[in-house]
Amino acid sequence: MAKRGRPRKNQPEAPQASPGENISEDQLQALFFQSKTDYEKMLALKKKADADFKNCCKRIKAELGKRGVAEIKLAIGLGTEEGEAEAKADIESTMRIMAWMGVPVGTQADLFPAIDPAPITERAFNEGKRQGLAGETQKNPHHHATEAHRSHNDGYAAGQETLAKGIKPLDDTPTGSVPKDEWQRQLRENNDAVQQAIRDNAVDSLTAQ
Repeated sequence: MAKRGRPRKNQPEAPQASPGENISEDQLQALFFQSKTDYEKMLALKKKADADFKNCCKRIKAELGKRGVAEIKLAIGLGTEEGEAEAKADIESTMRIMAWMGVPVGTQADLFPAIDPAPITERAFNEGKRQGLAGETQKNPHHHATEAHRSHNDGYAAGQETLAKGIKPLDDTPTGSVPKDEWQRQLRENNDAVQQAIRDNAVDSLTAQ
């Protein structure tokens, strides 16, 4: 019985066809100009997206303060287990250095208790309110017959009520309020922009400007 041959290692790859080898010069030129048009289109979109993102970060800083973007990045990171672990590690490191520098701080147990000491109804209300304020679809994890379920519903309703009123200025400037739909749209766009920038590792370079 003949032995099956083993594939040879480091075999040279088959030579690839050069551009234009199987098409005419005119066809190659047509492909070139089509690609040039596509590239210019995508480049213009990228520049616009970069400009929109910079403006988004500037607006966040103006409305939420200079740490607004950093806080949003933190909130997005806390949406994953890895991000939550990294945030806790950062806080623990900061506490350790502050203690070494003589700054009074609490203990790790104070910051990250194994069990949330707040009553379950309070936690349910706060989570429902957060979902309502963020314009999310309500996700009530509690059994419908429990007080926690009702608290979650109450919190969600309170958040939705605040959202429906829009954002009113605190001063006397006649700027009116931001309509609910517009605020929700801006909120979604801003969150999407920040998340995309985080994926592209572009947040720090843009917000530093």
